[in-house]
Amino acid sequence: MPGTGSQNGLLRSLSAADMARLEPHLERVKLRLGDVLYEMEAPAQWVYFPDTGLLSIITVMLSGDAIETSIVGREGAVGFIEALGSGVMFSRVIVQVPGEAFRVDARHFRDAFDSSAALRRAVHIRTELLQAESRQAIACHGLHSIEPRFNRWLLECQDLAGGPTFLPLTQEFLAVMLGVSRPSVSLIANAVQDRGWIRYTRGSIEILDRDALERGACECRAAVQRLRRQLEPQSPLARDPPYARPGEA
Repeated sequence: MPGTGSQNGLLRSLSAADMARLEPHLERVKLRLGDVLYEMEAPAQWVYFPDTGLLSIITVMLSGDAIETSIVGREGAVGFIEALGSGVMFSRVIVQVPGEAFRVDARHFRDAFDSSAALRRAVHIRTELLQAESRQAIACHGLHSIEPRFNRWLLECQDLAGGPTFLPLTQEFLAVMLGVSRPSVSLIANAVQDRGWIRYTRGSIEILDRDALERGACECRAAVQRLRRQLEPQSPLARDPPYARPGEA
């Protein structure tokens, strides 16, 4: 990809002509752990394309309770849907794993989108994938027990963040991610650690046995991989799950 050298999947899917429209306006930024990129109902001024690191999209209730609704890493972007619509973010977006991203002003992104059928198709595919992943996440939260969901989310976090062994995932974030209490997070994380699959502290998780986590993840892991293979076959994340259960391959 000319100039930027970005590893972001959405940017890398664009043609040279599409990149020529965006590249003069792209700015590389640091993603620092805990940074809040957007608060709920904030103007969607920027579109962020992570290279490394991980962004968490969180819905916050009036009570202050919160739950993660999706995670975004090197294959996607944050703010691109809102930049093309209302111009308002209706979720909180925070940095859960530090890294780097490119960002572009929403106005320039809209101009490039309006000028390119190829860019519009890339955005529509990414939107379709996000919608399908969100539906899968709703089913996962409602039907699957905590530990298989925990294993699945660790793998997703590692993949989308670019493959780091150490993930600075706090107990608070894990509780929001899984929609459970902090004591429940400790019980599950300690159980998985006792099997030798991870090393767990209150501020981070080290993945020790990825294959075991794959075997212990819920079926949603394989389902999301199928979605990626169908919608983004060129993505490095669109690979066959190594431990698909019967009927999931």
